[in-house]
Amino acid sequence: METLFSQTNNFRPECQSVEERDRFLSDLVKDKKANVHLLEEAGLFALENRQWLLAGNIFSSLLERRNKVLDIVGLGKAFCGQSHLDLAEKHYLSALDKITEPCLLLFIVYKSLGEIHVLKKNFRQAEEYYNKASTLNPYCQNLIFHRAMMYLKERNYKEAEEKFQTFIKSNLDSSEAWLGLALTRKALGDEPLALACLNRSLDFDPENFRALSLKKRWQPSLQEMFSCSLNFLA
Repeated sequence: METLFSQTNNFRPECQSVEERDRFLSDLVKDKKANVHLLEEAGLFALENRQWLLAGNIFSSLLERRNKVLDIVGLGKAFCGQSHLDLAEKHYLSALDKITEPCLLLFIVYKSLGEIHVLKKNFRQAEEYYNKASTLNPYCQNLIFHRAMMYLKERNYKEAEEKFQTFIKSNLDSSEAWLGLALTRKALGDEPLALACLNRSLDFDPENFRALSLKKRWQPSLQEMFSCSLNFLA
């Protein structure tokens, strides 16, 4: 369901070099006569590639020309990507006022508002928005993962464990989900299982910096293991 900001249809400039593409996009934003549909595709492309400032400029330009809900939501996402949370929330709430029926954009807005309130540590408000998003698409894997992360940050470890397990059933190779489950089980006091989950995280992404850092902290060194063995034998 959540494909609006994860893929685009016509704007696929893979044939261009990065420099050519960026120059084209920059010129496109400045062109007051640029086709709005091309601008929309370019804006979605910029969001997909996390070019937040560029995406913000594109959707700002579109808002001046047509004032569609998509443009407001796109600008909100661009602000969120730049960590301008209050501005992002303002635009998402403005979009809510204009959406009159259940749709993909409404789902995106609810989920995004949930993410913003998690970042602000307003967990009760975040859960309310996540619940609203879930009524529109309860099986969205991305939403399940974000809820798991929210519960982890909230220190609601039992709920976090359940959500991470649900997510992993359909996303077995998710290094980040295994890392989240490792942190959850560590907090619940199950250190051997936590380390096993951490190793699974590294199986799927050996370069996962956070998992590598945690493993150094969690796994006893050979020297420590040797000392423990000597103490046991004594």
